[in-house]
Amino acid sequence: MDRIHETFDVAGLHGTSTTVRKGDDVAETDYTGPFTTASGTYKGQDWHQNENGQTVLDEADPGLAVADPTTTTVAAITTPVVGYVISDLNKRGHGSREYVDSSTWRVVRREYVSAAATTTILYDDFRTVGGYTRAWHWISRDGHPENDEEYRIESIDLSPVADAAVAIPSSRRNLVEFPTGVTSVALPAREHNLKFYVRVNVGNRGLDFLVDTGASGIFIDESVVRELGLKTYGTYSNAANAGRFKATSAIVPEMKIGDLSLRDVVVNTAPDLGEGDGMTFKAVGFLGFDFIASLVLKMDYEHGTVTALDPDTFTPPVDPMLNALEVRLGTGAPLADVTINGALGERFTIDTGADGGVLVFDYFARRHPEALVDVSHGFTGPPVRFSGVGGDFDTKRYELASVRVGRVNYQNFIADVVTSSQAYGGNEDGLIGSTFLNLYTLYTDYQNSMLYFVPNDNGRRVMRH
Repeated sequence: MDRIHETFDVAGLHGTSTTVRKGDDVAETDYTGPFTTASGTYKGQDWHQNENGQTVLDEADPGLAVADPTTTTVAAITTPVVGYVISDLNKRGHGSREYVDSSTWRVVRREYVSAAATTTILYDDFRTVGGYTRAWHWISRDGHPENDEEYRIESIDLSPVADAAVAIPSSRRNLVEFPTGVTSVALPAREHNLKFYVRVNVGNRGLDFLVDTGASGIFIDESVVRELGLKTYGTYSNAANAGRFKATSAIVPEMKIGDLSLRDVVVNTAPDLGEGDGMTFKAVGFLGFDFIASLVLKMDYEHGTVTALDPDTFTPPVDPMLNALEVRLGTGAPLADVTINGALGERFTIDTGADGGVLVFDYFARRHPEALVDVSHGFTGPPVRFSGVGGDFDTKRYELASVRVGRVNYQNFIADVVTSSQAYGGNEDGLIGSTFLNLYTLYTDYQNSMLYFVPNDNGRRVMRH
């Protein structure tokens, strides 16, 4: 049992941290500039609380999918210490390395290698307290100076810890406020190119935001943040899905979306989003996890409407062709199981902000080359270029014999496999985008980790065939 007090500098902001441990349970609270976040594990359940005060259970993948094969090697080294380096890397050379000092058998350096960067963590100032030896100082670097991090333990308290100190906390607040006595609000939305855009009022200014289940938070175009005169905090280099960009954080005093109110909203900045029709409107933000998790959204693609429902009174839809899909929300986006030609991927994002129907990433493609068989024999056409946050990326188009999402198996479905090496290089399998989702009315019930798909007329025709 202990309490560890740290100070740190991250993304240009100074902060403090308290970590409380009791047996296998742990809770950490970070205060970074004006922001408070927390994370931990309680009775085997991982959790975190974001900047807007929402507590999220980090649900593990079922673990039935084929793992990413890695090779573990051990080699003798003389630098940075005399000892050994233990490498655990996949065939792309991505994974981890640990550098062990043979005189003390302590790990003095770790490297995490991905398509986006190599992050190096250096440990020193080892001390023993309560029979446990740990580093009291460490720094993290990934080649982008704005991402430099430095941590230092200031003190360790070995006094008893109460159960309540490590329990999963409730959310600090309801981010989205419904009018008193109202449980359903029609949002000021428009549908364009199979995506939904909602009018958001910030002060006297009306702004269009994309409703984006694939976004891990609420994002606003950096130029609009400047125009609104909002103070920004910190700067970090974001290795986004399609490319890297610099971002910062801000607090919006109030946002109004129809009859809904949001106050003191923590947002992140992004470059020009490139969303809208380019003539009558331009989207300058994403309404992602923090907004969607506060309510239930009903997104009716057939009629072009979006309705916000109070999660406390929501009843799941009833339909003989209903597809109820369990999702995992720890990343800030709903991850679901999808099976392509018999090959299971447990990390497909259901993404209302994405173009296309099924997008397959490198993580799935390298594990299941046997599943990516184009039954059109090349008649799907030339490679397709898509745009995403941070840049453009290339794909190769396939017609897949079988794509199963939930209880429904779609036959001869068009998919695009990402071929740009720097795009979507993480450990997610792919995404299900707007060309697929527009076959349904979609209900997002994040509080119960569920999505409900009720087929519309087009969807019913597809499912019958």
